[in-house]
Amino acid sequence: MRTAVLIRATLVAAAAVTGCTSSTGGTATDTTTSTTTAVVEVFNPCTELSDQLLTEIGLDASTERVVTDAPEGATSWRVCAWRQPDNLVRVTVMSTSHTLDDARANDNLIDIVDTTVGPRAAIQSKDKDEIPGKSCYTSFEAEQGMFEIKATWFEEDGWTREICEISAEYAAAFEPHLPK
Repeated sequence: MRTAVLIRATLVAAAAVTGCTSSTGGTATDTTTSTTTAVVEVFNPCTELSDQLLTEIGLDASTERVVTDAPEGATSWRVCAWRQPDNLVRVTVMSTSHTLDDARANDNLIDIVDTTVGPRAAIQSKDKDEIPGKSCYTSFEAEQGMFEIKATWFEEDGWTREICEISAEYAAAFEPHLPK
Protein backbone atom coordinates (compact mmCIF):
# COMPACT_ATOMS: atom_id res chain seq x y z
CA MET A 1 0.00 0.00 0.00
CA ARG A 2 2.75 2.45 0.96
CA THR A 3 4.54 1.74 -2.31
CA ALA A 4 1.33 2.26 -4.31
CA VAL A 5 0.71 5.62 -2.63
CA LEU A 6 4.30 6.74 -3.21
CA ILE A 7 4.18 5.60 -6.84
CA ARG A 8 0.88 7.43 -7.28
CA ALA A 9 2.34 10.57 -5.67
CA THR A 10 5.33 10.38 -7.98
CA LEU A 11 3.15 9.97 -11.07
CA VAL A 12 0.89 12.87 -10.09
CA ALA A 13 3.91 15.00 -9.40
CA ALA A 14 5.69 14.16 -12.66
CA ALA A 15 3.73 16.65 -14.72
CA ALA A 16 4.51 19.61 -12.49
CA VAL A 17 7.23 18.65 -10.06
CA THR A 18 10.96 18.06 -9.86
CA GLY A 19 12.84 16.41 -7.02
CA CYS A 20 13.21 13.02 -5.41
CA THR A 21 11.65 10.84 -2.77
CA SER A 22 13.65 9.34 0.06
CA SER A 23 12.97 7.22 3.09
CA THR A 24 14.29 7.86 6.58
CA GLY A 25 13.67 5.64 9.55
CA GLY A 26 10.99 3.69 7.71
CA THR A 27 8.88 6.78 7.04
CA ALA A 28 8.78 8.04 3.48
CA THR A 29 9.53 11.71 3.03
CA ASP A 30 8.72 13.53 -0.18
CA THR A 31 11.25 16.25 -0.97
CA THR A 32 9.67 17.38 -4.23
CA THR A 33 8.65 20.96 -4.83
CA SER A 34 6.05 22.17 -7.28
CA THR A 35 7.07 24.37 -10.16
CA THR A 36 3.56 25.82 -10.43
CA THR A 37 2.89 26.69 -6.78
CA ALA A 38 4.97 27.79 -3.85
CA VAL A 39 6.18 25.14 -1.47
CA VAL A 40 3.64 25.08 1.33
CA GLU A 41 3.23 23.51 4.73
CA VAL A 42 0.29 21.27 3.83
CA PHE A 43 -2.34 20.35 6.39
CA ASN A 44 -1.25 17.34 8.40
CA PRO A 45 -4.07 14.79 8.76
CA CYS A 46 -1.83 12.65 10.97
CA THR A 47 -1.76 15.28 13.72
CA GLU A 48 -4.63 17.68 12.95
CA LEU A 49 -7.58 15.26 12.80
CA SER A 50 -8.75 14.44 16.31
CA ASP A 51 -9.50 10.95 17.55
CA GLN A 52 -12.99 12.21 18.44
CA LEU A 53 -13.64 13.31 14.85
CA LEU A 54 -12.33 10.03 13.45
CA THR A 55 -14.62 8.08 15.78
CA GLU A 56 -17.61 10.31 14.94
CA ILE A 57 -17.25 9.64 11.22
CA GLY A 58 -16.87 5.90 11.68
CA LEU A 59 -13.15 5.18 11.87
CA ASP A 60 -11.09 3.49 14.57
CA ALA A 61 -8.55 6.11 15.66
CA SER A 62 -6.31 3.45 17.22
CA THR A 63 -5.63 1.95 13.75
CA GLU A 64 -3.79 5.02 12.45
CA ARG A 65 -1.19 4.20 9.83
CA VAL A 66 1.20 7.02 8.94
CA VAL A 67 1.99 6.61 5.25
CA THR A 68 3.86 9.85 4.50
CA ASP A 69 4.59 12.53 7.07
CA ALA A 70 7.81 14.53 6.77
CA PRO A 71 9.28 15.13 10.24
CA GLU A 72 9.22 18.92 9.77
CA GLY A 73 8.91 21.72 7.25
CA ALA A 74 7.27 22.01 3.90
CA THR A 75 6.32 18.91 1.91
CA SER A 76 4.01 18.23 -0.99
CA TRP A 77 2.30 15.20 0.65
CA ARG A 78 1.13 14.17 4.13
CA VAL A 79 -0.85 10.92 4.25
CA CYS A 80 -2.47 8.92 7.06
CA ALA A 81 -4.96 6.05 7.05
CA TRP A 82 -7.43 4.50 9.48
CA ARG A 83 -9.65 1.41 9.40
CA GLN A 84 -13.34 1.12 10.06
CA PRO A 85 -14.08 -0.68 13.35
CA ASP A 86 -15.20 -3.80 11.42
CA ASN A 87 -11.90 -3.81 9.46
CA LEU A 88 -13.69 -4.00 6.12
CA VAL A 89 -12.42 -0.67 4.73
CA ARG A 90 -9.29 1.45 5.16
CA VAL A 91 -9.76 5.20 4.64
CA THR A 92 -6.70 7.22 3.65
CA VAL A 93 -6.57 11.01 3.92
CA MET A 94 -4.02 12.56 1.57
CA SER A 95 -3.13 16.22 1.93
CA THR A 96 -1.09 17.72 -0.91
CA SER A 97 0.05 20.85 -2.65
CA HIS A 98 -0.77 19.21 -5.98
CA THR A 99 -4.03 20.18 -7.68
CA LEU A 100 -7.05 18.58 -9.31
CA ASP A 101 -5.49 19.44 -12.68
CA ASP A 102 -2.38 17.47 -11.66
CA ALA A 103 -4.61 14.50 -10.78
CA ARG A 104 -6.50 14.79 -14.09
CA ALA A 105 -3.15 14.73 -15.93
CA ASN A 106 -2.05 11.55 -14.14
CA ASP A 107 -2.05 8.74 -16.72
CA ASN A 108 -2.33 6.19 -13.91
CA LEU A 109 -5.84 7.38 -12.99
CA ILE A 110 -8.89 6.01 -14.80
CA ASP A 111 -12.65 6.45 -14.64
CA ILE A 112 -12.25 10.14 -13.73
CA VAL A 113 -15.60 11.75 -12.96
CA ASP A 114 -16.20 15.42 -12.09
CA THR A 115 -18.22 15.92 -8.92
CA THR A 116 -18.34 18.14 -5.83
CA VAL A 117 -17.62 17.62 -2.15
CA GLY A 118 -19.60 20.15 -0.17
CA PRO A 119 -18.99 23.46 -1.97
CA ARG A 120 -15.67 22.31 -3.48
CA ALA A 121 -14.91 21.13 -7.01
CA ALA A 122 -13.89 17.48 -6.96
CA ILE A 123 -13.17 14.38 -9.02
CA GLN A 124 -13.48 10.68 -8.35
CA SER A 125 -10.96 8.30 -9.87
CA LYS A 126 -9.44 4.85 -9.66
CA ASP A 127 -5.88 3.65 -10.01
CA LYS A 128 -5.51 1.56 -13.17
CA ASP A 129 -3.02 -0.75 -11.43
CA GLU A 130 -5.38 -1.77 -8.63
CA ILE A 131 -7.96 -4.56 -8.66
CA PRO A 132 -11.18 -3.16 -10.20
CA GLY A 133 -13.63 -2.16 -7.47
CA LYS A 134 -11.10 -2.44 -4.63
CA SER A 135 -10.42 1.28 -4.10
CA CYS A 136 -11.52 4.76 -5.14
CA TYR A 137 -10.20 8.30 -4.67
CA THR A 138 -12.39 11.33 -4.06
CA SER A 139 -10.17 14.37 -4.58
CA PHE A 140 -11.28 17.92 -3.86
CA GLU A 141 -9.75 21.35 -4.16
CA ALA A 142 -8.13 23.33 -1.38
CA GLU A 143 -6.08 26.52 -1.28
CA GLN A 144 -3.00 24.40 -0.52
CA GLY A 145 -3.74 22.19 -3.59
CA MET A 146 -6.15 19.35 -2.82
CA PHE A 147 -7.24 16.64 -0.44
CA GLU A 148 -7.78 13.06 -1.53
CA ILE A 149 -9.88 10.59 0.41
CA LYS A 150 -9.21 7.00 -0.64
CA ALA A 151 -11.41 4.11 0.45
CA THR A 152 -10.04 0.57 0.04
CA TRP A 153 -11.69 -2.80 0.69
CA PHE A 154 -9.66 -5.42 2.54
CA GLU A 155 -11.34 -8.72 1.58
CA GLU A 156 -13.25 -9.35 -1.67
CA ASP A 157 -16.01 -11.32 0.06
CA GLY A 158 -16.78 -8.23 2.18
CA TRP A 159 -17.43 -5.93 -0.79
CA THR A 160 -21.05 -5.06 -0.15
CA ARG A 161 -21.16 -1.59 -1.74
CA GLU A 162 -19.57 0.42 -4.55
CA ILE A 163 -16.27 1.66 -3.14
CA CYS A 164 -16.61 5.12 -4.73
CA GLU A 165 -19.81 5.66 -2.73
CA ILE A 166 -17.87 4.96 0.45
CA SER A 167 -15.02 7.26 -0.60
CA ALA A 168 -17.51 10.05 -1.37
CA GLU A 169 -19.24 9.63 2.01
CA TYR A 170 -15.96 9.93 3.89
CA ALA A 171 -14.90 12.90 1.74
CA ALA A 172 -18.17 14.64 2.66
CA ALA A 173 -17.62 13.84 6.35
CA PHE A 174 -14.03 15.13 6.34
CA GLU A 175 -14.57 18.21 4.13
CA PRO A 176 -15.92 20.61 6.79
CA HIS A 177 -12.94 19.76 9.01
CA LEU A 178 -10.25 20.40 6.38
CA PRO A 179 -8.86 23.82 5.46
CA LYS A 180 -10.45 25.54 2.51
